[in-house]
Amino acid sequence: MKKLLLSILAVGMFASCGSQKQTQQVAQNPGYQRTAIEIPCSENGFDDADYYRGTGTATAVNQQNARRAALQNAKAMVREKLGGFVQGLSTDYSRNVAGEAQAAKVQSIIEGEFATLVEKELNDAQQTCEKGFVLQDGLFEYWIAIQIPKQQLIENLTSQLSRNEELEIEFNREEFRKFAEDKMKRMQEAQGK
Repeated sequence: MKKLLLSILAVGMFASCGSQKQTQQVAQNPGYQRTAIEIPCSENGFDDADYYRGTGTATAVNQQNARRAALQNAKAMVREKLGGFVQGLSTDYSRNVAGEAQAAKVQSIIEGEFATLVEKELNDAQQTCEKGFVLQDGLFEYWIAIQIPKQQLIENLTSQLSRNEELEIEFNREEFRKFAEDKMKRMQEAQGK
């Protein structure tokens, strides 16, 4: 067993050494050139203090399928960002406000409500950019950027949670709003924006 483990480590070290040497050779090569590429809709695809944004791209034989898939990819990008936000928010809020006895219940309810709300918000998301291309091989390529207002998201989640009968006792609307706004601000600062 010990020999097997050492063999795996040795192979990993040799493999990483070889790739590192190749990377160093490319970087030190004076003839090495890079070409910048333009990414469609990228100016509309980055989060800021006011919006969660996402950009999606897709290629398909059919123009409508390419467009639909690009929109779904943009939604998936925003959904992924919001998943991290809600996970942190629900964990922090449930621990700090609901207490240990109710934390798991409150966290589960918040995450369930948020999942429903996110799908609604994604369906209503504002499309900020759409660019379509026909490629040389006849395929269609689409780029789509969408955005969701952060403040509206907090307001809608706060309203939705305040109507949840299971949270009626534990939920403080104003405290949750402040908690969510603070969480968004910390995430923005962590991203360096």
